[in-house]
Amino acid sequence: MIMRLAAGLLLMMQGACATHTSHLTMDRNTQKSVRVIGLPQIQVNKQIDIRQENPVYAIIGISAKMVQQLARQAKRIQYQDENPALLQQCLNQMRAGIKQRLRKQGYIVKDLDMTYWQALSGYRKNDKRVEGVDALLRIDIKQFGYFSGSPFKPYRPGMVMVADLVSTDDRKTLASNVYNVGFDREDVSLLSFRVDYATSVYVADDQYFYKNFDTLLSKAKQSAGGLKFVARVAAESVAGDLKKRDNGYLMVKR
Repeated sequence: MIMRLAAGLLLMMQGACATHTSHLTMDRNTQKSVRVIGLPQIQVNKQIDIRQENPVYAIIGISAKMVQQLARQAKRIQYQDENPALLQQCLNQMRAGIKQRLRKQGYIVKDLDMTYWQALSGYRKNDKRVEGVDALLRIDIKQFGYFSGSPFKPYRPGMVMVADLVSTDDRKTLASNVYNVGFDREDVSLLSFRVDYATSVYVADDQYFYKNFDTLLSKAKQSAGGLKFVARVAAESVAGDLKKRDNGYLMVKR
């Protein structure tokens, strides 16, 4: 019995370990060698997240957490019913922004209608769709939607995402960063995303803050503008970090 508990704890500790521990910037050699960037499908949950944390539930126990999860899912469904096409619109806008910015920076961008893993496999199998691609820009959106850190804080739009530029030939990570776009960094639990750092980008406008869920839902159409704005800033953040520079890479402190 003790051995089982110990094994279970070990698995929990391994699962909680961060997979992204530091921001990796492109060096000069990488900037010169990468000409063609492949953009696979963006990894994201199927629903916009509408979430409010309540510290009391953590004290009460598992049953209260289950109630919170059910309430959270109900809010997601309600919000999605009001904006059924919003998530796809934001993803399309984000892809378009990334491609436009990268091309302005001198890269050739290939739009890939496949997952990141399918693209890697396709490169090894000489799939013509991935032919000539030097690196893949993998984007994993961990959380996207409206978030409230407690019942006393407003819902605000934001996104937490991981972006990795990975070479196709040797699968080496050429650049990597974690972004918190819009959320109050005091409210974001990075451990839950299996990362231990994030570059915070403060973009949220007070006009897109909503004091409670009822207010957010009553202004669902208007609030869509906040998420579209976050998607545009997220695209600019990712592509901007891959900018080619003659004098080396300098990270702008945010």
